[in-house]
Amino acid sequence: MIYKEKTALKFKVHILLLLCSVLLVNRYSAQIIIEEEPKRLYYEFATKRITKFSEMKNFRDVFHKDKLLMGKNRILGTFSYNTGRVLVTGKDGKTTGEWRQAIGIYTRIRFFEQFSLNTTFFIDFNKRASARWTSDYSYTIGRYHWKPNKFNYGYENYLNNKYSDNLKTFGEKFLEGYYFLSFQNALSDRVREAIKLDESTNMRFNYFVRYSIKYRDEFNKIHGGIANGKVVLGAAGRYTFYKNLYIEGGVYYYPEAGKRQPWDPDYSYGFGYFDWRSFRASVTYGNWAINRWPGTKTPYKDYGFLDGQFRVIANWIW
Repeated sequence: MIYKEKTALKFKVHILLLLCSVLLVNRYSAQIIIEEEPKRLYYEFATKRITKFSEMKNFRDVFHKDKLLMGKNRILGTFSYNTGRVLVTGKDGKTTGEWRQAIGIYTRIRFFEQFSLNTTFFIDFNKRASARWTSDYSYTIGRYHWKPNKFNYGYENYLNNKYSDNLKTFGEKFLEGYYFLSFQNALSDRVREAIKLDESTNMRFNYFVRYSIKYRDEFNKIHGGIANGKVVLGAAGRYTFYKNLYIEGGVYYYPEAGKRQPWDPDYSYGFGYFDWRSFRASVTYGNWAINRWPGTKTPYKDYGFLDGQFRVIANWIW
């Protein structure tokens, strides 16, 4: 009888420990924030079909299907028309302005949390509008979290990549790309409430450090190494003030001035109207190269506002 009572007591203790373990695990698992929208069961039957194109948010709303990652924000992108003057130096040393006319195709594929592979491919209609700071394509991979107070990191390559580059040149330019670490924050809710004009009002700041293993000089000679690369420090901000209208700017610092390239800017700036939602159009302007502070020597004296990039953008979310 005593043996049976001890056995029953052990069994109850084991059950109690098991329940405590389950509750403890549940406590921690409940703190894991899943940013993905849960899969909707019977989406086609349980959701009213959206018929107005202006109300559609993604291709799930278009096709009324919950398949193939539609509506999950895993895949998104833009189609854009890009134009702007490009300073071109001829064989005679004279500089002329050519206007770039290009279609841009941007795609972002988010494969884990906020980690994504991002590519932009350009179709240029004026082949003469090509300089050291223009590219046929660009690519990045890393963590790009849209929420404030987050660290982001990865690799970015916005060099003058060309479709005609061979494998050797591609490898050289890969080493010239930037590894980056950045931190993003925004206005507090209290400050935002005090200054906001509508729900789009916001201000974000981004502080970053970039490092490239290799870099080129103005004579196209490659320098650097794993421990002797190029460092760039900087800060940028964007102020969205009313109905998705914004202004933005950035400043850059080069700790080793001798590694700075002629087209590296002191500052950048931009403005426009940008609606991130799918099936919306945006108009933006950005100037991200060559800009120098007044009184600073520059090899491109004619560079100015017209040499920025004017864009008309159409967004889509799969």
